[in-house]
Amino acid sequence: MLVKVLSLGTNWWSRSRHSAAPQDQVHYNSTGVRCGRRIRRHWLVPGLLRFNGISFDREWLTEACGSTFLCSDLAYAWGGNRLLFLSRDRSSTPPDSYLVTVSSDAHGAIDFSSNVWRSVFTRVIAISQLRRQQQAMLLMGAGDWLQTSDGFWRLRAPHGPDEPPALLCAGKEKR
Repeated sequence: MLVKVLSLGTNWWSRSRHSAAPQDQVHYNSTGVRCGRRIRRHWLVPGLLRFNGISFDREWLTEACGSTFLCSDLAYAWGGNRLLFLSRDRSSTPPDSYLVTVSSDAHGAIDFSSNVWRSVFTRVIAISQLRRQQQAMLLMGAGDWLQTSDGFWRLRAPHGPDEPPALLCAGKEKR
């Protein structure tokens, strides 16, 4: 499955498998909310992204947003949703899904108890919530939508090679 990353979660952590070599590093990303000075997972829906063998730095983070990756299918394992990022895809093949992370600060509050807060084909990877702070990591296709207190957000796929995909709400644009 090809996934284009529009935005990532705020919670990062790493594990070293055997040595300190970059190919042995495993990095995880998920939703999180600020709790004091730290970002913590207060999961309503547990889930994470896993990146293997990536030399992790700020430059990589900047490049990851907007890049397309070959990923495993979204699976449920060890008590949560898992999406494994296998490699960066350098072809011009259109992605199957877009990874979008939304937060209550930027997009408005979401009523997760409602049956109609998202389109049927939008898949949830992880959701964190603490009081009024929320963050949700979603896999969306072109035309998929979600409803927040700020309005109705729809994912617009690019119509040409120079146009980026965007999450739109009432004339606003979020990338």
